[in-house]
Amino acid sequence: MERQILRVNLRDGSIRQEEIPVKVCRDFIGGRPLAARYLYGELAAGADPLSPENILIFNAGPLAGCGARGVNRWLAVTKSPLSGGFIRSVGGGDFGARLHGAGYEMLLITGRAAGPVYLYLGPRGRVELRPAEDLWGLGTRATEAELRRRHGREARVACIGPAGENLVRYAGIVSNNSTAARGGTGAVIGAKKLKAVVVDTSLDIPVAAGERFSRLLERQRELIHRRDRRAPLPGAIRGAVLPARNFQGARQADTDTVNQPYLLEREGPEFQTYWALAANLGYFDPELVARANERCNDLGLDTVSTGVSIAFACELQQRGLLKTEGFDLGWDRPQATLELINMIAYRKGLGELLAEGVSRAAKYIGSGTAEYAMTVKGIEMPGYDPRVRPLHGLGMVVSALGGSYCYGKALHAGLFAADREGEDLVDQVNRIQETTVALETGIGCLFAYLGGWLPLELMTEMLTAVTGTELALEDLHMAAERSLALERAFNLREGLGREADTLPERFLREGIADGGIKAGPFTRLPELVQAYYHRRGWDEEGRPTPATLDRLGLELVRLDQTREFKVAFSRELTK
Repeated sequence: MERQILRVNLRDGSIRQEEIPVKVCRDFIGGRPLAARYLYGELAAGADPLSPENILIFNAGPLAGCGARGVNRWLAVTKSPLSGGFIRSVGGGDFGARLHGAGYEMLLITGRAAGPVYLYLGPRGRVELRPAEDLWGLGTRATEAELRRRHGREARVACIGPAGENLVRYAGIVSNNSTAARGGTGAVIGAKKLKAVVVDTSLDIPVAAGERFSRLLERQRELIHRRDRRAPLPGAIRGAVLPARNFQGARQADTDTVNQPYLLEREGPEFQTYWALAANLGYFDPELVARANERCNDLGLDTVSTGVSIAFACELQQRGLLKTEGFDLGWDRPQATLELINMIAYRKGLGELLAEGVSRAAKYIGSGTAEYAMTVKGIEMPGYDPRVRPLHGLGMVVSALGGSYCYGKALHAGLFAADREGEDLVDQVNRIQETTVALETGIGCLFAYLGGWLPLELMTEMLTAVTGTELALEDLHMAAERSLALERAFNLREGLGREADTLPERFLREGIADGGIKAGPFTRLPELVQAYYHRRGWDEEGRPTPATLDRLGLELVRLDQTREFKVAFSRELTK
């Protein structure tokens, strides 16, 4: 059964369809491992993330649009303009299903257009690049509305807002209020002058074994009926330990955002957005959080990096390290959050600096400000304090994705659970990360997995029925191992090695005692990182060993092509 890629070169406008080789499908199955294989294999080492040479992959899973529940998500995969390393960001809604319905599991986009364009995928295989000058400058809501007016209400749109156009390094890609937010994917397509991708096709997706797949759908319906209703919802935070004031303190949440009428009516925000745009800035105002979330979505900003960047600026002002002439910044001024969101998206005033991300802003300011940059591998950290939740801390450190909270969570006991007692911390991280990537071979939803209605065994059977390739659960885990090794090799090639596998100094030398929360510094981190390397079959420098690469069949990996990733600003900044 043929599985297809669509290659689009924005420099010369060339578009071509390509079949994915059978062996590649067999070894990498689909989703994240498949995208990692193409990105590693085709992107030249040292390419600037915002250059025409960078590759951005829109990735739909093999099951998207086939009728199964929890498998219609999509990925944006590229070299991150924040970290200079591998990033994959997850989008929701049914854009992935429509992309698969157009006949493609992946869009592989290269080059840079001479002026703003959008990509249109229409009925009967129609594919066109169309002018988008009139859309450039619009927010994501207006862009989506206009493109659906042109192409019909059934069309699905993934687009950027002004933040992506202005190369904010943590801009995201938005589709129907769901954002592939982390790592700066929106800046990458903004640099390519690609405003949007529009898919206007039906969901006529071939299934290799129709009767078998129908039985599997019925089994999933039964699981949904008996699902574990205790599984966490995306907005559930009751009992979570929330870092405060740029990780200077903490508090334990005593309410759930899912129970807040303001947030329910406005479809959000989820846990990490609530934390970044409210709790980490020292306040909780449901109306303001909802407005800040909506503004970030319309401008195309990652809410987590936006909130952490603002908290960084607030702490610098608190410590007398940042002067903000003409702008009233401070922990006690939540209205400043809304103002700074606009300033960041349009690179105005202080927003010009914060648009570069916390790590670059700290390097630019100097004066020891890097001490207050809460990032892992250059990507702003999510709302987990590693001193309180070592599981999350170690997971972020050894993940190729750095500060992205989607590296793989505590799948065994919900999102906010303490580490499982009696199980080695390294074993937990290893298992969680492998399970996450295995789930992402079909781009399965984490909450469907946690709810018990998308177990990996069922997803494996579904993949077999749809693709026609007989798969076992072990094949998904092997594809996950290959993906993790490729992502690591990608980062090593770009200069992100053992030295990058750490946390900000605050967590390594300071404890925390605030709001009833007490924990010491995370002094065990270096030994845990080495133990993780050993568990994965990597050497003491974090490089997959030749024996590991041979076992995984990764002949394409070359670990002698390293280079240093140098910090560069999107545009010249003057002191």
